[in-house]
Amino acid sequence: MKPVSIIGVALVAVATLYLVTFTVSEREYVVVTQFGKPTRTISASGLNWKWPGFLETVNRVDRRIHTFTTQPIQLLLGDKNPIVLTSYVCWRVRDPLLFFQSLVNTEIARQKLGDMVNSQLGSVLGDFSLANIINTAPEQVKLSAIENRILEDTNRKAQSKYGLEIIQVGIRRIAYPTIVADAVYNRMRSEREKEAMKYRAEGREQATKIRAKADREVTEILAEAYKKAQILKGEGDQQALKIYSAAYGKDREFFEFTRSMEVYRDILGEQSTLILSTDTELFRYLKDPLGNMKK
Repeated sequence: MKPVSIIGVALVAVATLYLVTFTVSEREYVVVTQFGKPTRTISASGLNWKWPGFLETVNRVDRRIHTFTTQPIQLLLGDKNPIVLTSYVCWRVRDPLLFFQSLVNTEIARQKLGDMVNSQLGSVLGDFSLANIINTAPEQVKLSAIENRILEDTNRKAQSKYGLEIIQVGIRRIAYPTIVADAVYNRMRSEREKEAMKYRAEGREQATKIRAKADREVTEILAEAYKKAQILKGEGDQQALKIYSAAYGKDREFFEFTRSMEVYRDILGEQSTLILSTDTELFRYLKDPLGNMKK
């Protein structure tokens, strides 16, 4: 056989092989259709066979997780306050045949899921108030409960209707119309002021307790110091009396003289005037250095 013939046969064989085979990767499903009608679904990766040309068509469906953001939507809460929400949705194809028959491609899937999520938001938010969306008390915020309800309801409908699995739904952005924003800021300011008043009251209470405790301790310390001072003073007076008694016993006249001098020093200061009878006992050392009283 001539080389040209061999090359021609090889090219025909390669072209035929290309027309009757296809590969499936790990990141996709394949729905094979015959004249537009699905004949089989392939989820395992590898090499597969099909009828050539227009007899069978390979339709590939991405099986990876997709994420998109919904359009902002203004809704009413249960307390009639309007709110603008933007959500994000994580999803993937669970049933490729149902997905192919109902939606065909991911762009349509995003549109349908966005409408479903926004519809569920309108239904779920009617059970919550503005205080459950934004609040200084974390236990009052119910965003997780809202997201879980939307995920549960939307996932159930998406799987049964479109063959899609919703993995996660979350609130991406919250905005308020001006009228609501003013109400929110005023409520936040009021709550902060209430919290500040609470802390101030607690501070005043603690300060009162500390002052009362300090005053009590000061009173106790002063009382104890006064007690010790009186004890020391009494002991000092006792010692002084003993000394005076001993001194008096040793030399009575000298003791009386020194005591009189101490009295003079205490009662006679500069520019002092003292009026006493000349016969008083106090004057005896002023009249006579020896202290003899003249009758």
